[in-house]
Amino acid sequence: MDARSGYMFENIIAKIFSEAGYAIQQDVQLEQRSGDIDIVAEKEGNSYCIEVKYSQLIEKAVERIYTIGQSCGMTPILVTAFQIDEKKRSHYQEEYPDLILIDIANLLFAVQYRTELRNELIAILPFTVADIEPQKGFVQFDSFQHDDYTNSLIAEMALCEAGKPMARTYEVLCQKLLENIFSEDLALWSEQQKSNNDLYRFDLLCRIKDENQKTFWSILERYFKSKYVIFEFKNYKEPITQKEVYTTEKYLYAKALRSVGIIIAAHGYDEHAYWAAKGCLRENGKLIILLDTEDLIKMNKMKLDLEDPSTYLLDRLDEILSELEK
Repeated sequence: MDARSGYMFENIIAKIFSEAGYAIQQDVQLEQRSGDIDIVAEKEGNSYCIEVKYSQLIEKAVERIYTIGQSCGMTPILVTAFQIDEKKRSHYQEEYPDLILIDIANLLFAVQYRTELRNELIAILPFTVADIEPQKGFVQFDSFQHDDYTNSLIAEMALCEAGKPMARTYEVLCQKLLENIFSEDLALWSEQQKSNNDLYRFDLLCRIKDENQKTFWSILERYFKSKYVIFEFKNYKEPITQKEVYTTEKYLYAKALRSVGIIIAAHGYDEHAYWAAKGCLRENGKLIILLDTEDLIKMNKMKLDLEDPSTYLLDRLDEILSELEK
C-alpha cells in the first residue's frame, strides 16, 4: 500500500471522528519509545487512542495499540480500510477485550448519510465497495438525515462564471462532482500532474478500481487497454478547439496504461474539436470523450435518481464508435 494513500486515509478517519463530535489530535508523540499515536480522540470524558491501517490487520499492530491504550489509560481503537471476518474479529476480541475494531463495513455505515465524507472515503479505496454490506459499529453520527450535497454542488457550479479568474474554482467543482458520481468506480484522484518537460499539465488522473464490473469501465480496461483515465477541465468563455484536444492527446500513453482522456468544458466544443477527437481515436487508438458542464450535472442528477451515471458515458462511447469513419 502506498504511503500517500495511507496518509489520506488517516486524514479521512480523523475527519469522520471530528464530525461525529470527537475532539481529535493527530500524530501524537509518546514519551515512551513506542512511536506515536495516529489519532487521539476525546468525547464525553472518554479518551481513545486510534491506530489507522490502510491494510489488512496483523497481530503486531493490534498488540501495539492495545499496549499503548493500557499504558496511557485510553481505550484502544484499530481502524482498517478492509473487512474483518467474523472469525478474526472474535479472536481479537477474546485476546484484547477492551479493543474496539472498526473496519470498512463499519465506516460505510457511519458515513451513509454524509455524502461528501462517503465520497472521500470510497475514492481513496483501491477496491469497489459494491458487495460490502454496511454494518453498525462504534463511531456514529447524532443525525441520520440525508444531506443535500449533490444539489449544493450543482448550485455552486451554476454560480461559477466562465473565464480564467474562476478556473481553479471550476476545477475543484468538477472534481467534486466527479467524485460524487464515480468514487465507487475510480481511485487515486491525483491532481495537477506535470509532464516530464514541464510544458504540459493535466488536471486529474484516476485509476479504474480493481474488480470493477460496470460495462463502461470494463470496456476501457479490456479493449482500450487503459487502467488510468485523465480528466481535463476547461473553464473557457468560448467553445474548445482542436488545439486543446491535441494537447490532451499528448498526455495519453498506451504503455503507461493511459489511453483515455475526458475533457469537461464550460461552453462545449467547436466542430474541429470533434473531428480532432475522432482523428485521435482512428489514427492512434486514443479515446478522448468531450463533455460539457451540463453533461456533468446530468450525471449527478442521475445519481440522485438512483441511476448509474457510468451508463451516460457508455451511451456517449456508443455514439463515438458508431459514428467513427474509416
